[in-house]
Amino acid sequence: MANRLRRRLTQARAERRGILMGFLPAGYPDPDRFRLAAGAAFEAGLDALEVSMPGPAPALDGPLIQAAALQASHHLGSIAEALELAASSRRDPGDSIIALAYARTLERLPADEFLDALAAADIDGVLLPQHPVAEQLEIGARARERGIEPVIFLHLQEDLALLSSGVFPDPFIYLQSAEGQTGGRFNAAKAAERLGELAEAFGERPYGVCVGFGVRGHEEVQRLMVAGADGAIIGTRLVAAANEGPEPVAAIVDEVAPILVRRDEARA
Repeated sequence: MANRLRRRLTQARAERRGILMGFLPAGYPDPDRFRLAAGAAFEAGLDALEVSMPGPAPALDGPLIQAAALQASHHLGSIAEALELAASSRRDPGDSIIALAYARTLERLPADEFLDALAAADIDGVLLPQHPVAEQLEIGARARERGIEPVIFLHLQEDLALLSSGVFPDPFIYLQSAEGQTGGRFNAAKAAERLGELAEAFGERPYGVCVGFGVRGHEEVQRLMVAGADGAIIGTRLVAAANEGPEPVAAIVDEVAPILVRRDEARA
């Protein structure tokens, strides 16, 4: 049976809408407020929440997320604790949790042990943004054996051939909209160009794609839906809102939800 994340993507396609993903470091701003913020996002209609594991964020992330990750790490003693906290933030049995692990996490913990921990905690997806695509696909195959859906992080055009080869069927892709850090300025033209390259590379082969980096709200998500994305990822703005309380977090989801509408025919 497909897991929560895959079911949510399939349901959204049938309803001709995009999905909304968010991001928070596990335990930020503290465990209680994390749970409140994540719960408010889910109650407002968030489809899936990426939750980063304890430890410093890399340069790939902007200064706000780096500071938030450091603050969150002071509150959690282990990966198991972070996963338990993330799973407890669900407000509905269908709410999806994606564990985001930076390279340092899998330097300390072998990939299979990490995947076993995800399965034990009832986590739905895994995202490894610092790993090469070939390694993401290899680990992703082992994740699927455990009922966990890998989210493949794509930022290099030269990886398109491998990703679209059919070796890994129907991948779910996190597409970096443009070069730079999270929280930077959104480049609508570059995002549309990258979505077009992805569609051309895959042809008739199935895939799902959500776009992140610089996506803040209504305007960016609307452009992505028109350009053929299956969804959008809001990170930095959601992290900032979590520090203010659950109401600002819910307001972001409420703002975006009405425009998660498919506009294209090719990706319907």
